[in-house]
Amino acid sequence: MKKILVPVDFSDHTGITCTYALELAQKHGSEIMLFHTFFDQFLIAESSFPESIDMSTIYHEELLKEILHQAEKSLDTLFDQVMERINKEKYDKVTLSKKLTSGTTEHEIIMACEEYAPDIIIMGIKENGKSSDFWGRVSTYVINHTNIPVMAIPEIKKFLGYTEIIYAADLSEGNNMSIQKIVSILKPYSFRLHIVHFSEKKKRKGQDVKMEALKNTLTKDKLLNDITFDVVEVKDDVHQALELFIQEKKATLIAFQPQKHKLFYNLFTKNLTKKDLFVTNVPLLAVPE
Repeated sequence: MKKILVPVDFSDHTGITCTYALELAQKHGSEIMLFHTFFDQFLIAESSFPESIDMSTIYHEELLKEILHQAEKSLDTLFDQVMERINKEKYDKVTLSKKLTSGTTEHEIIMACEEYAPDIIIMGIKENGKSSDFWGRVSTYVINHTNIPVMAIPEIKKFLGYTEIIYAADLSEGNNMSIQKIVSILKPYSFRLHIVHFSEKKKRKGQDVKMEALKNTLTKDKLLNDITFDVVEVKDDVHQALELFIQEKKATLIAFQPQKHKLFYNLFTKNLTKKDLFVTNVPLLAVPE
């Protein structure tokens, strides 16, 4: 894994996102690209325009210059701060670059993926206020429009490590390839992988059969070291069952295989939604087949 793309917004949350990128980059000897997109879409409906910008000035050339200047200044400051951490904390296998673009954040991230060809994207998601809606939407869009693994970091206070990994299996044929990709990404770490599927009672027997088939496949691929398999029967509250499982396993990362056009749908059961995953307060890793 040689390239890590890190979209940033210069909030306080950016620091923990960069920490996850630095830790992974150090293990793999990777380059990190700090990537920021600034807003320049002036010709839009007044009702959707940011309240902080006066509509009477939106066509003014000086406004765009100021936005560009502030974005460049913020990205340069962040770059210097991350470089200082690299030197101070001896991330000697990490190289750092930066890129600034203008436009719509989610679309620019996809364009950056096509040009930069990262091996993984690491980005933040927030839980409160408008930032939650914005970065939750951006993360969802990126996951749904790229075949690159995406790690989404919630607003947590410290690096949790990569030790206890939950893989939310939908028990499709693609799970095996996703698990192999997870093992490849986290290979430098000593970790335990908990493969789990949450099932309704009426479907439990069939899901047990599928889980056993997945276990047999992984046996053939020699991927069974430190892997557990669970089918958890759920009556009503899927989110509560997820939280209990996370607490029981002391999870530090939740991985899953996103389904195109059905993102976050039917990962465990039809009742577990994107919101359930985003509020777990545990980093997420979307690994496409």
